[in-house]
Amino acid sequence: MSKVSCIILNYNDFTMTLNLLECIKNYSILDFIVVVDNCSTDDSWVKLLGYKSEKIHVIKAEKNGGYGAGNNVGLRYSSEILNVDYSIIANPDVLFSEECIRKFLHTFQENSSVAVVSAKQSNSPDCAWKNCSAMQYILATSLFFEVWLKIRSYSSSYFKDRNSVPVFAVPGSLLMVDLKKMLKYGMYDEEFFLYYEEPVLAQKFADAGLKTVLRLDCSYVHNHHVSISKTYRRWSQQHAVLLKSAELFLRKYKKANALQMMFAKLWFTYTKIEFWVYDVFCSMRKVGRK
Repeated sequence: MSKVSCIILNYNDFTMTLNLLECIKNYSILDFIVVVDNCSTDDSWVKLLGYKSEKIHVIKAEKNGGYGAGNNVGLRYSSEILNVDYSIIANPDVLFSEECIRKFLHTFQENSSVAVVSAKQSNSPDCAWKNCSAMQYILATSLFFEVWLKIRSYSSSYFKDRNSVPVFAVPGSLLMVDLKKMLKYGMYDEEFFLYYEEPVLAQKFADAGLKTVLRLDCSYVHNHHVSISKTYRRWSQQHAVLLKSAELFLRKYKKANALQMMFAKLWFTYTKIEFWVYDVFCSMRKVGRK
């Protein structure tokens, strides 16, 4: 019988983490829930310790190395201490059903070449991304190309009348991984503090000939940006972090040449202005609502 853990990475987000814990703690399909506190600066750690049990394990990262490093702590703990076969990686700001996890597990049992499974988001069109060229990744740092033109997204026809589809990458807000494959081929690249974890992981698995599958017959709720907005309140702040990861991704995984990197730097300057303008627009809209 396969063992399943759910890893929840907490950083100054005790309330959202507790909401998710309350939702999933009685799921029979979950053998363990591993809450990793990523060196929170509030009283999250003390509060979380009160929820420790045989099923709920609360551990603390040695340092805040970012999203990937924190989840790696939970993945290694699930393997080395709990002897788990599959791990769900869940943001604190998601909600998912037990049936959804059953379908994830069924996908792994059906196909041994699958490394990652996720589901569509019920409250967002974002559910998967294509493998793109370096130039497409550069352009995608813009609101216009990423949000409105959806340069990295699959066409809606790709998903039509299908229960599951192979994709390149899925959002990191909720996914399930084959833990042995994760340890052997994947794991999150800890050079990335935040953002680009998904294409990095997808590229590692694709290079190993392994598949990422999106289930279309189940869904989850993702309260977008609720957790991250507690640390980075403005879109331009979040975008500045994203650009650092984008530059690293282009160099390390897309092998971008000097000309491409020169264009990227110029384009990134434009996108900083774009996001600053968007912040101003959001601020004015809030004032207008009062």
